[in-house]
Amino acid sequence: MNLRPYHKTFWRITVASVAVILFLSCRDRGSEAAALFVRKQEPVPTGQTKDFTAYYTLKGDIAMKLTAPLLEEYTDPDFPRQLFPQGLYMEIYNDKKEKTVIRADRAAVYNVNGLTELYGHVVITAPDGSTLKTPRLFWDRLEEHIFTDEPVEFRRRDEYIRGTGFDSNMSFTTARVNNVSGIFQIRRP
Repeated sequence: MNLRPYHKTFWRITVASVAVILFLSCRDRGSEAAALFVRKQEPVPTGQTKDFTAYYTLKGDIAMKLTAPLLEEYTDPDFPRQLFPQGLYMEIYNDKKEKTVIRADRAAVYNVNGLTELYGHVVITAPDGSTLKTPRLFWDRLEEHIFTDEPVEFRRRDEYIRGTGFDSNMSFTTARVNNVSGIFQIRRP
């Protein structure tokens, strides 16, 4: 009996089986490796603080109070920042001890350029009762300047102004609504 034809068939089946097994196992491991690579590329906070409260003082007087349910620190040397993924509440005091209140659903503080980005439902109330509402706002902490290119609603005294874009100092004394879509007088009884 000649086993040569069976021998060739046996080796062909064995090589094909090994190739299929290697192909299938490599494909699964490749996707696992790709998933690990993607997860590794996502930023991971270097620190987290729950129920965060900070007080900032200037010459012994309180200048700002900041509270947030969660603070995440990212210390990437190219892009260090702090994120407030569950929102924040701030009180900023002027020289007369009057406070401006800022609320936002989420926020990011960028250390490189001195900007704070507030987004989600952003509401700022100044000491005189003026109120700004917008979905996104930038605050230049160094220049004490706020701005956005998003839709805004601004109330001041007897005015209700809607538009797209806003520019002002923190006390709203230089407030300017861009692309105004309506100015309405509010009559008080």
